[in-house]
Amino acid sequence: MPPRLLSLRVEDDSEVVFLRRVSTLKLVVRNESERILRKVCLAPPPLYREREEVKGRYSGLQLLWGGGYDKGALVTLPGDRIEMRPGEEGVVYFLVYPELTSPRVVDVPLDVLVEGRLVKRFSVKIRVLGRGLMSYVYRSRYSPRIHKELLDTVKRAVEEYGVPEVESKVWALGTPRPRVEVLLEGKRVALITGDVGSGFMHIGKIRVLTDLYIAEAVDLEKRKRCYWVVRTWFFWLNKSVFDEAPDAERVEVWVNPDTEMVDWLVTDAHWKEVVYKGPVECAWVRIEGGEHRSLVSKLVGLLKSYHPPKVRNMRLYAISPDSRDPRSSAVAINVG
Repeated sequence: MPPRLLSLRVEDDSEVVFLRRVSTLKLVVRNESERILRKVCLAPPPLYREREEVKGRYSGLQLLWGGGYDKGALVTLPGDRIEMRPGEEGVVYFLVYPELTSPRVVDVPLDVLVEGRLVKRFSVKIRVLGRGLMSYVYRSRYSPRIHKELLDTVKRAVEEYGVPEVESKVWALGTPRPRVEVLLEGKRVALITGDVGSGFMHIGKIRVLTDLYIAEAVDLEKRKRCYWVVRTWFFWLNKSVFDEAPDAERVEVWVNPDTEMVDWLVTDAHWKEVVYKGPVECAWVRIEGGEHRSLVSKLVGLLKSYHPPKVRNMRLYAISPDSRDPRSSAVAINVG
């Protein structure tokens, strides 16, 4: 029997997802061999890959990833390393979006590639649950554990305030200043401009999805309270020489239900969670294009970019540890 090359485990309850919500699937991969493995990635097998966009599809379940590597989701290591030493662990982050009509278990096969060569196939069972109270419990992007202890908080918030309506309004193609407005009960809580895919300067299509969660955190007076968390995802999935594809970015506005002010905003910057502090009535965010992660992408100029959201009218408050370290929770705002 040949020795094991790699092992895989699911972290933080992330195999549990909810209908029509974007959730993180967090996988930890371990190098079980006695040699260095370079450029390890997990990818949907060819049968499950989309043709027009960089993603996988398993019946009604979409599997997405960021990082700009269209072959699959790379095992991420601190310091932008791509070599896994013997016994070393790295993290793979997928995003799961079930467009199903009812709860079920979905088998998700994943090919393991080492330097582009197929070496193994894993299979992960994804449990898709319905849209009950549990689906409103806030889950961090890099540590997506379901905080069941928050269920009472969620129930009280729904009983006291109801469930507000959230939506994202993407301005039409050709708008001179492309922008996305995020609305909570019709009130604008975030204005997002820049490389948002709705203006004539952008060639590829960008997907925008907005969800509502309920979290518990300290307010600006350091008192624990509940928050509406309006999370908007931006997905760059179309192959284009002007953009890194695939890529995914989130913008979360944390709205105090009593004051209707944005107390906190949570986003990401190169595998780290970033928190900004208010209060503001509406967060002004710009998604920057044309910023480059590596020397290679700098050399090719505009050919590759990534999309870090920058907040213009709130103060930087905290930055998490690197989420590519499997020993790190990579959470910059305390929940619960």
